[in-house]
Amino acid sequence: MSTRAQAYTLEAFVAALLLLGAVVFALQATAVTPQTASTASEAQQRQLERVGSGVLDAAAADGSLRRTVLYWNNSTGTFHGLEPYESAYSNGTLPTDVGDRLDRSVGADGVAYNVNVQYRDVSGATTTKPVVDSGTPSDDAVRVAALLTLYDDDVLYTASEAPTEHTLANASFYAPDSAPDSGVYNVVRVEVVLWST
Repeated sequence: MSTRAQAYTLEAFVAALLLLGAVVFALQATAVTPQTASTASEAQQRQLERVGSGVLDAAAADGSLRRTVLYWNNSTGTFHGLEPYESAYSNGTLPTDVGDRLDRSVGADGVAYNVNVQYRDVSGATTTKPVVDSGTPSDDAVRVAALLTLYDDDVLYTASEAPTEHTLANASFYAPDSAPDSGVYNVVRVEVVLWST
């Protein structure tokens, strides 16, 4: 083997080492890991959870959560403003104080939300009543919830969120009286599902 061939072989070996070193350096400098994309997502999920919990806590404290759950048109058997064939508001259009809070908190930030009310019937089975249906949540959706006890003498509310004469005991309400022999009508779970669009 000639000296020239040995020099070419050595030169190729050094070039390969330099190229490999450059690739390793570049990969370490960018620090790409499986967690890179999810770190931002986790921070956004925590933020959405804080916002959703804050909205529910404030709404429970000032009574607007109760008014939203009881925002029921006794004569049409739907939430106010819906046609009899509609089961829920669509695309984040909840026309109550809770809806206004959600819209102010996340509506302009590319965040969609669903609002559901879960309740038990006399047999103990849980049923979900959609209040706002903005579509199918993404896999990284955040769910926050609050419990609300409804009583037989709670009244339904008008479209302007004013109390009516209809109590739950004598109304055609979507949730049944789960404890007919007590003053408690039902305990509902109000769930808000938030996700980035």
